[in-house]
Order: sequence, then C-alpha cells, then structure tokens
Amino acid sequence: MTGRRWSVMVTRDDATNTRRFNLTIGRIAWVVGFAILGGGAGLVALGRWSVQRSIPERVAVLQQEVDSLQTENAQVALLASRLADLERSYGRLREVMGGDVEPSARDILLPPIASGGDVVPSRQVGSAQPAVWPLVEAGFITRTFGDSVPGEGPHIGLDIAIPVGSYVRSAGTGVVAESGEDQEYGWYVRVEHQGGLTALYAHNSWTFVVAGDSVEAGEVIALSGNTGRSTAPHLHLEFERDGVAIDPLPFVAGRL
Repeated sequence: MTGRRWSVMVTRDDATNTRRFNLTIGRIAWVVGFAILGGGAGLVALGRWSVQRSIPERVAVLQQEVDSLQTENAQVALLASRLADLERSYGRLREVMGGDVEPSARDILLPPIASGGDVVPSRQVGSAQPAVWPLVEAGFITRTFGDSVPGEGPHIGLDIAIPVGSYVRSAGTGVVAESGEDQEYGWYVRVEHQGGLTALYAHNSWTFVVAGDSVEAGEVIALSGNTGRSTAPHLHLEFERDGVAIDPLPFVAGRL
C-alpha cells in the first residue's frame, strides 16, 4: 500500500501542453492535513472576529441593565426614606399620645344642654394651664408649628388629621371668646385661658358653644370638619399668649 502512486495529468484546453504530477499517500495526507489545519485556523479567526464584533453590543446591553438597576435602587432608597419618615412620625405621635394609651369614653365631657328657656349655670374657670389633647381620638399630626411650604409662611399652629364629626374638646378650662364662621378657618371656636393664653379650634363642621360660655378641660366644644380653607378633614389648633403665636404641642402633649 505504501508503494502505490497516483498520477495527475493537467492538460490545457488546446492540448498543446500537458503536465504530469506523481502523488503518493504521504503527499496526499500532508495536503489534506494542511487543508484541515488551515480551515480550522480560519474558523478560529472567524470566531474571534465575531466575538470582538459582538462585545460593543453586549457592553451596551449590560450598561442598560446597570442603569435599570441603579434606577430601581434609587426608587428603593426613596421608599425606604419615606417609610423611615412615617415610622418617625408614628413614634412621635405615640410619644405625644403617651405610648399605647387608647381614648376612653369616660374622658368625654359633653357640653351642657339647655332646654327651652332654662339657663345653664356658668362654671368657675380654673387657673390651670391647658394640658388636654384637643380630640377624643388620637388623630395624626400632619403639620407642626413653624413648618413651611412653598408659597406660604411658617405654619402658626398644629394640624391633626381626623375624620369629619370627631369630638373636638377644649384643651383647658376657659371662656369662649368667639364662636362663628370665617373664610379662612371655617367654623371655629376661640377660648380664653388664664395668663393671657388663647386657643383657636378651626375647620369644624359644627360648634356647641357661643361667646361667653365657660368650658372645662376636656369638654366637647365642636365636631371636626373640613370647612374654610382646608384641603382635607383635620383640626387646626392655634395657641397665642398676649397676641403672639406659640407652639401648642408642649401644652397638649400631656395626655390623650
């Protein structure tokens, strides 16, 4: 087998010249091997070229994924920040309310009711400073004294979100100085206390007292509402001492 030879003759079309090539098994194997190696090298080169060509596309896709993840991370961080704010607000409200204290119906002092021409006797106004939470329910503080929003000055009161019709009670003993309706405050009640201190309860849906009435600490004087310049049901509470606005929270944070 190893001695076999093959002859390959190459002839021009005009048959004027003919060439003859003698091939052996070794030469044929060498030619075939070279062709295989060359083809393999070509395939490798083609593969590398394809990979290099696809790298920019893959980089672009990966960059898009990175951008998307960064956006999602920013949204998660914003949500976490808002949750933390809510937790702080809830903790602050619990501190204001005295922990897990629940409102009790025994603390509700309804206003005296006069029938016909009966005269309701006035009650002696004490000298204690206001110290009662102005609602029977806890509510939720949405704005505090000194808060500011774009287009408005500092907030001069305390806003407490509460459903319409909730009991609004006097933070302390005093005398009703005003009770009526105002374009800004809606239905409101202003109570005078000892030491030049006054308290204003605004945005009510109903009032139970009129000017000149004496009220006791914890006595219901109105029902909460959404009247006047208000965007949602809440109680707006203002305190003034000698005509100067002061923070109501230190006074009413004592107990619910």
